[in-house]
Amino acid sequence: MYYLHHYFDPDFRHTRLSPVWEPDGSISSRYLGYVQNVVRGQVLAELTDLNFVSESARDPRFIYPERRLPIGPNCAAHEDNPDKIVAAANGYVFYNNGLISVKKLLNIRNDLGFHTGNVFFVGDVAVHGDVQTGFALQAANVLVKGHIESSKVKGVVDVVCLKGIRGNAALASDEEEREEELQNDESLIPSTLVQAGGNLRLPFCEHVQLRARGNIIIDGSCLHSMVYVGGNLVVKGRLQGGTVFANKLIYVESRLGSDYGVPTRVMMGYDAFDYLKLQKVETRMSYLKDRKAFFESMSSRNEVMEQEYADRLKLVKLELRALSQRHKILWTRFELDGKRASECRLVVPGRVMPGCEIYIGAGYLQTHDTDSDVTFYLEDDEVKMRSNKKH
Repeated sequence: MYYLHHYFDPDFRHTRLSPVWEPDGSISSRYLGYVQNVVRGQVLAELTDLNFVSESARDPRFIYPERRLPIGPNCAAHEDNPDKIVAAANGYVFYNNGLISVKKLLNIRNDLGFHTGNVFFVGDVAVHGDVQTGFALQAANVLVKGHIESSKVKGVVDVVCLKGIRGNAALASDEEEREEELQNDESLIPSTLVQAGGNLRLPFCEHVQLRARGNIIIDGSCLHSMVYVGGNLVVKGRLQGGTVFANKLIYVESRLGSDYGVPTRVMMGYDAFDYLKLQKVETRMSYLKDRKAFFESMSSRNEVMEQEYADRLKLVKLELRALSQRHKILWTRFELDGKRASECRLVVPGRVMPGCEIYIGAGYLQTHDTDSDVTFYLEDDEVKMRSNKKH
């Protein structure tokens, strides 16, 4: 007689979930364990002699009179131990028609929200509804058939959203002041983050942060957002407000800038993700310098306070020293690649509004008039504009 021991929950049902206890004793209502992740090569079950299993631990469903393994799709017998079942692909494990199976695509049939909790999946995910406010999703490839609200969505490869992304606009009352703050304080960056290790495609976005190592294609407008793109950026509608960090081609089909003078910034010629790292380091350094000044002020009051704050002050100084070295390394990597900057192009077949700020390498240009069908480029460390119209 044999017994099949499982290394996953064979009775798991995504429709019967409950909040998870955190290590500190609190309950997480946003993580419900929606899916049982497995990776290729992971042992899922093992056939053992029934005599080695205590009677209290036996489940009659998994007692076999003969040696056999219920191997289903995307599973296999272990190469070195034929009594073990292993995953043959990344995905989620479940029983299907009496066989242990692994599925590579996770379909979330409704919204991703309170009934699912945050979802982390090692395979591909298709959300058939919206990703609701306050939740997070991470997978290999991500398809969202609804909207992405104020949430965080990350795809190791590509991300596609079919109905658009809208974040929270309530960060500052004055748009121009807000955009200035965004350059210096990452805590004020829009809370909605959509990130792709490859390409990102969506119909529109507003008050969000987009990051893609590959290309970003926006079929409509990009409004008041922070965009970091390693490849090309295509905006078929308006690019209005916010800041774009790019290093290849930016194509804005309809309009660049705003009728109301809201600053629209385009920064090209540097690696967008080096710039992001630099922003994070500088934000952290600014915070630590404030803490250092506070601890020094408290320590100077008397000997008791000096002893109380000595360890904290030491830790802050150590972290500041490490970040200072990191800052220098980033600046070294951040040195302008002249050839790369000279190849950057901002192409606008539509209108360019006054008040747009365009940085390419060491060059800078601010638009003061309304133009149309133009290309911006770098020449002799100056940003120049030429007309694409045929004369």
